[in-house]
Amino acid sequence: MNEARNDHFGGHHPLTGIKAILFDIYGTLLGSTAGEIHPDPELRALIAEAHARSPHPFPEVEIREIHALRHPGLPVEEIEALALRHERSVNPVEAMPGASETLHALKARGLPLGLVSNAQFYTLPELERCLGPIDTLGIDPGLCFFSYEHLRAKPDPFLFELAKGRLLERGIHATETLYIGNDVRNDIDPAARTGFRTALFAGDARSLRLRGRRLDNSGADHIITELRQLLE
Repeated sequence: MNEARNDHFGGHHPLTGIKAILFDIYGTLLGSTAGEIHPDPELRALIAEAHARSPHPFPEVEIREIHALRHPGLPVEEIEALALRHERSVNPVEAMPGASETLHALKARGLPLGLVSNAQFYTLPELERCLGPIDTLGIDPGLCFFSYEHLRAKPDPFLFELAKGRLLERGIHATETLYIGNDVRNDIDPAARTGFRTALFAGDARSLRLRGRRLDNSGADHIITELRQLLE
């Protein structure tokens, strides 16, 4: 690795002893221009009401239930189509440069790959639309943990604890697992608290979330500016 690339890793511990890799989706594998505040006021209000009813500190909604409140009596398949059309209009996504190449190369090396992401029912189909079927990418469905399935969102460490337990069942410890995300609060902090090694993806200015910190104070073990750097 040349000197410039060493700087990207901030002089932190080398990437050795990694037996599994987990990824965030939005802002890491998929690029997006959307912010965190939903642009639709009515939908935002319904989401806020659902959050207020939740017993969890970082609640998540099942977006199909929210759209069903707006359109009572609409069949499930139409609710899903409506939700997907709406999501694509307010949060268009595209493959992050190097994402497909990197996943295929990691798959070829035999590394178990998974996803830990704040997500909805359409997130995985959108990922597959942009990058291809997850089985061809090497992503193990058994190592995928999405917020909408548990109604708990990052930065709650809950999803990371689930991933930690599933990996341990396979004989892989958290300290042998690398988690990559673009957000220091939602990704790096809870992953690190759970015991995972971490890499902050800082290659997309639209998506990078430093939350007032500096890159050299992000809390991540590594900083990468291209996903392909994982292959080095």
